Amino acid sequence: MTARDDLDFGRRRRGAALIGAIAVTFAIFAAPTAKAAPAADCTIIDTDFDVDDMMAIPLVIGNRHVAAIVTSEGYTTAEQGASAVSRLIAEPNQRQIPVIIGADSHRSVADIAKNWPWMVYYRDIMSRVNGLLSAPLMPSRTPAPDYVQEISKRTADCHRIDLLVIGTFSSFVHYSAAIKPKLDRIVIMGKPIGDPTQKPGKYSFNCGYDLPACKTATAELAGLKAFWVDIPRGTEPPYSPSLAMVEGLRGDGLPGALKAALFADRHTWDPAKVGIENGGPGGKALMWDQSAAVFLLHPDMFAPVGGHYEPYKGGSHAQSVATLLRVWTTDTNKAVTYK
Repeated sequence: MTARDDLDFGRRRRGAALIGAIAVTFAIFAAPTAKAAPAADCTIIDTDFDVDDMMAIPLVIGNRHVAAIVTSEGYTTAEQGASAVSRLIAEPNQRQIPVIIGADSHRSVADIAKNWPWMVYYRDIMSRVNGLLSAPLMPSRTPAPDYVQEISKRTADCHRIDLLVIGTFSSFVHYSAAIKPKLDRIVIMGKPIGDPTQKPGKYSFNCGYDLPACKTATAELAGLKAFWVDIPRGTEPPYSPSLAMVEGLRGDGLPGALKAALFADRHTWDPAKVGIENGGPGGKALMWDQSAAVFLLHPDMFAPVGGHYEPYKGGSHAQSVATLLRVWTTDTNKAVTYK
């Protein structure tokens, strides 16, 4: 991987409050160079279908040829996620995108409730497409076919593949070898293990949920063009979704379906409603997976911080947030057709 030099990094980040600390850590653990490049002819999305995944997937579908969507256990189980995402993207007269049931890590409900108590809420509501449906859909296919073979089949005609990982690595560690010769860019939501901006022993959710798989994946990614993407924390305004960006979605096609699903329950994504005091599950609503999807399309909007990228390149955070939200709406609206 090639790192940008410290002088270039300093120019990009001048004026940021943490410039000194970031410059030091960047020299130790550098992110690969991210430049705009011709899109691969195929894209795979690997997702655990949380609400931010739901907001990221149509954006990619509207701008890339998505050869397959793979579901992995995280906020939803692989089967739940596959059923829900299949329903979300089932638009009349549009290309049927294969949704492949990937791997489950089989964490117990008790374990999930202990370590991530808010996930019980999300697992229920996302199995119903963010509350759009009154009851969860039946599993897409049971038993699921061999997902490694299925991914190979669906990408057989692809010359180059971009991969967006916005879920756990539970499936990736099994199918990566099968498509490695074709892999171009791998964009991953979160921070890599050992990122100097993260406290030792702390992990992004997608790593922490299935840590053994993340460690295996980290070793595999070392020789590939992998780009980790996260968002700045503690900024004002925060890098959160907004009501206006969702209201800006078209009312027809996949943007309209996404809009209806998001408005079915605003407690999962609207910062004003996520808090427990406002009836939500608690925690924060931030532009996590949405930012990774935007990076896939617009890497020049991002700057390196430690071993990952963030959507901030100087100026004010208010300007950066506004640009990110505007691009999300504009690019998601392109998903009105995806033949």
